Amino acid sequence: MTLAQRASQANTLSGEPGQQTTFTAFPEGTLLEAGKVPVTEIAELALREGQCTNPIYRVHRWFARRVGSQFRSILTALTLPPDKADAFWDTYLGKTSVHGAVVLDPFIGGGTSLVESMRCNARVIGFDIDPVATFITRFELAASRMEDHYPEIEKICNEVAQLITPLHRTVVDGVERDVLHHFWVQVKQCSNCQSDAELHPHFQLAYSKEKGLQWVFCKDCHAVQELPIERKVLHCSCGKRTTISAGTHDNGIMTCPTCKHTQKIAADDHDGAERPAWKLFAQEYLVGTGKNCTRHFKRVEEADQALYDRASRELRMVGNGLLVPTRSIPREGRSDGRPLIHGIRDYADFFNDRQKLHLHLLGSAINRVKSVEARRCLELAFSEHLTTNCMYTAYAFGYRRTSPMFSIHSYRHITRPVELNPWQDGVGRGTFVNTVRKISKAIVFAKAPETLHPDGTRIAYEDNFEREQACLGSVNDVLNGSATAAIETQSSEKLHLLPDGSVDLVLTDPPYFDNLSYSELSDFYLAWHQALGIAPPPYDDNVTSAPILQNLAITRRSEEAIKGYQDRLQQIFMECNRVLKPDGICVFTYHHKLASAWDALGMALLHSGLLVTKVLPMRGEGQGGLHTYDGTIKWDAVLVCRKKKGVIKRGVPVISETAFKDAVLEAESHFDALSAHKRIGFKIPDFTNLARALVVSRGFLGEADTSTRPMSDALKNIPTPGEL
Repeated sequence: MTLAQRASQANTLSGEPGQQTTFTAFPEGTLLEAGKVPVTEIAELALREGQCTNPIYRVHRWFARRVGSQFRSILTALTLPPDKADAFWDTYLGKTSVHGAVVLDPFIGGGTSLVESMRCNARVIGFDIDPVATFITRFELAASRMEDHYPEIEKICNEVAQLITPLHRTVVDGVERDVLHHFWVQVKQCSNCQSDAELHPHFQLAYSKEKGLQWVFCKDCHAVQELPIERKVLHCSCGKRTTISAGTHDNGIMTCPTCKHTQKIAADDHDGAERPAWKLFAQEYLVGTGKNCTRHFKRVEEADQALYDRASRELRMVGNGLLVPTRSIPREGRSDGRPLIHGIRDYADFFNDRQKLHLHLLGSAINRVKSVEARRCLELAFSEHLTTNCMYTAYAFGYRRTSPMFSIHSYRHITRPVELNPWQDGVGRGTFVNTVRKISKAIVFAKAPETLHPDGTRIAYEDNFEREQACLGSVNDVLNGSATAAIETQSSEKLHLLPDGSVDLVLTDPPYFDNLSYSELSDFYLAWHQALGIAPPPYDDNVTSAPILQNLAITRRSEEAIKGYQDRLQQIFMECNRVLKPDGICVFTYHHKLASAWDALGMALLHSGLLVTKVLPMRGEGQGGLHTYDGTIKWDAVLVCRKKKGVIKRGVPVISETAFKDAVLEAESHFDALSAHKRIGFKIPDFTNLARALVVSRGFLGEADTSTRPMSDALKNIPTPGEL
């Protein structure tokens, strides 16, 4: 029977296994620990979810967010005993319930684990050292109890739009038109001839494969023409010939169009970098309104530049009350120094004057909103809106839309950024109007949640939220049952708010070693939260940066950094062990291409008092995730742990030769089964990752002898499938 066929049987919500009305404990042995989980079908669902995301998770960007179906599947498999494998999809699509269970996530990140747990009627507690992570998650958890304040919010938006919209217009053939996108280009002085060079990667603005057309511009006068997509050269009426693909920079090297001298765009160090200079050169404007409007391109005229200059003057007139970040970009501990070597020193440098004016007026209007709930919605929309309203916003040429900052989970310097008209309604990715609508949709969804069906549709999900209770409260409120959720902005190295044996389940997605420096990226948002006056203590002083150095994710692969990661992760695992009930369970996901990352994880686990009872592969990202290109790990290893009995032994991490072979063979069996399904994409990097997880699960503290080898050595020497 196919997944869709089995899923179609889930038409009733009552009387199914795992749907107890009150929580006592998980089964002694769970379906998850027995490994009887439909891994392939869950992966297919994850791929669909990547294209059909829960509206709750779309209200604000977070980095490397796992799909909701991953955590929902884990929760479902934990409620069922091993002999109820056939009930998995009926339970998943019906009513997975851990009613009354206390679920802890010590690394909440984007909050997905807690949202899915609360949808399964759990009481949830989350900790994160990053204030932006807790900011996002608080909204996600409170959304089901919020009112849709769209009319009030729309009024505020209209007030600001009236001030800003006139600055995003142009005149074409004597008719005033709304501008959708303003195209800018970085200008850099040639060190040889001292002429100014525009840093164009090419001379194409956009293209449409469907229409067989491209829109290109003259390298000299910027006049825009519509040409067949196969055309290679533009002959302009000004007399200049432009080779469309031959830009003035490539791979970080500019070629001066005047003297052909080549030089690096970026400086060699932070101190030697000059702030980038930008030039406005083209626009995309609208003819008509609504869905029937058409889009066209033109070069910038004097009147267009005059409107921008007007915005600059209005910005200067604001004076000391300007609501713009005043803080510099932290240098210490950074893994990504690209903004600094390109001359962006302060967070305000990411924005041009018209963008700053827009954000100042919008932020000031938000601060005047009396309704706390409406203000929280607007603050969230403001924060999300930043990545599409800055000079690190790119233009997706083939899609004719913006590509937001952090679209690849890192800083990417854009030599030809696009400025969005933030008040366009119905057209334009990332406009403030559309961002507000995303929040409205999230609130509606939270009140009447749905579950993604394997066929791509959504089916109604009847929840049992205890709506008479306050959603957000203190940790103690959650433990005594007077609140359903508590979120704390702090490290999880000391969970002093949680007593021993108070948690039923730890469900988390810890930082993957050095894959992402979360706080390094989120500090961009925090700087604006501080300017807006919404940052929580101790970050509310307009000076304190996000905890880049304190965050568990490391920014350097030195021995000291790796040891620090291991020690802190061990301390957090030990705390999780302490707060777990005797029959509690800890489940976390992990992946990394380096053996040293798994070695650090294994060391932390072995000394924590947690015992791995099962390892399974599970796809944690949809088709559109960061790790979707060849050669990367697309699948997480899911590690299930229980509390160890007895005293933790001393020694070094080792693994027996027999256990090592068993781990590799088990990984091979998953590879054979999953790699046959091409669409779900289980490849060699996923096999290696899973094998390392299985090696870690079979390691123990002891002494290396003829029958064992150091776990670190085993992790470095994972064979390819069939080589053992």
